[in-house]
Amino acid sequence: MPFLEIRNLERRYRNFTLSASFGIDEGEFLCVIGPSGSGKSTLLSLIAGLDKPDGGTITLDGKDITNERIQDRGIGMVFQDFTLFTSMNTERNIQFGMKEKKASERKKLSDALLSLVGLEGYGKRSVTSLSGGEAQRVQLARALAAEPRILLLDEPLSALDAPLRKSIRSSIRAIHDTLGTTMIYVTHDREEAFAISDSILIMHDGATVAMGTAEELYRHPKDLFTAFFTGEGTSLPAHLVYENMTGSIFFRPEDAVISEEPINPDMYTMHLILNDAQIISCEFTGSGYLLGLEYQGYPLLSMSATKPRRKTVTVMILRESVLNLE
Repeated sequence: MPFLEIRNLERRYRNFTLSASFGIDEGEFLCVIGPSGSGKSTLLSLIAGLDKPDGGTITLDGKDITNERIQDRGIGMVFQDFTLFTSMNTERNIQFGMKEKKASERKKLSDALLSLVGLEGYGKRSVTSLSGGEAQRVQLARALAAEPRILLLDEPLSALDAPLRKSIRSSIRAIHDTLGTTMIYVTHDREEAFAISDSILIMHDGATVAMGTAEELYRHPKDLFTAFFTGEGTSLPAHLVYENMTGSIFFRPEDAVISEEPINPDMYTMHLILNDAQIISCEFTGSGYLLGLEYQGYPLLSMSATKPRRKTVTVMILRESVLNLE
């Protein structure tokens, strides 16, 4: 049985309904991604107890906590916006949830948490003097101070610049690996989710539509929405290349290569051959060139190690990498 199980969970609004079912194991790091308005933050609010569901259950370690009070769930949360108490210094912010501990224990734990988040020696600093990255680390330390069974993080790095986000996301993953705390991390950044997750849950229009590892979702998506949400690719009507096949074919740019000479399909039976494709755009990516092409009126993407000299080329796609999706 999953450590956390969400079963037929629903929250209904006038113009939106959330419907979620999934489970995660203890110690797992799950990232939740999806377009804006897909229900990611609503899902976290329901798990935390900040909002009440209209149906379904939330089970934690075999116990139904659907209607438990927030303070009885053993769930911590880190928000996108900074919620530190400006009247308290860094140390007292972290110790806020430790009122039942002795002063010496509070001091020892807050010092350990500051060291864990990379802010050793910051205990007496005013939180108003902290940078955005430092303030978010203090929020993380305060949430961990309550020793939650699950830690929810709602786009905690979205207000930070890109280099700082990369640094702190690596720190969050390292903290997870050190403590073994089960974490659910909401982000709109696909790269971020791919970099730090054990598994990824994709949401769309209020529904949980796909779940798996980053590699599983990227290499073996079950539908076109998941395919395009997890990375760049091309979708073509299946009938263009396969007789009697319905739906669409999908492939990634790295699975397609070009030839500047026409290709006889009979000589390359392991490839789909698309002759007379027109290059529309050519972007240098550092490791090669990402080509935007048109084939029989349809756009497609391909990678090329070198910059093509001609505008009309042949695209070759490995058949084993082509997916038939709806």
